[in-house]
Amino acid sequence: MAEALKPLQSTLLFNPMFKPQVEQFWNVQERILDEAELFARHWFERRHEATRTALDAARTAVSGEPLEPAAAMEAFSEWRRHSAERIAEDGREWFGMMSRCASYASKTEAEAVGEAAEEAVKITNKATKPVQSEPV
Repeated sequence: MAEALKPLQSTLLFNPMFKPQVEQFWNVQERILDEAELFARHWFERRHEATRTALDAARTAVSGEPLEPAAAMEAFSEWRRHSAERIAEDGREWFGMMSRCASYASKTEAEAVGEAAEEAVKITNKATKPVQSEPV
């Protein structure tokens, strides 16, 4: 089996060059997942708040005198205003998340390329190093 794999040996020597890119890829994936999880958690918190405040507004609307709809209109106006704020916060957080993710990917990719180049130089130097021999 070892004899059969000898032709592939030179190809396998370059695998250490790919280590930085492989690690970079999975590290970025982990960070992107963390960012997405945080964004989703905050998004759901805002949706829960929107539901609770909508219920409060509805309760206010049906609890007043039928001839005085001003309280109901005020409750729904307040809910809409806060909903607009929540939607704006969704956008701010989304933009921030996407910016951070792009930054992670580009910064670590540049680092990984540098590390791969250094590893390639080491492997090439090792492969081309003259074998020391003693005169006969």
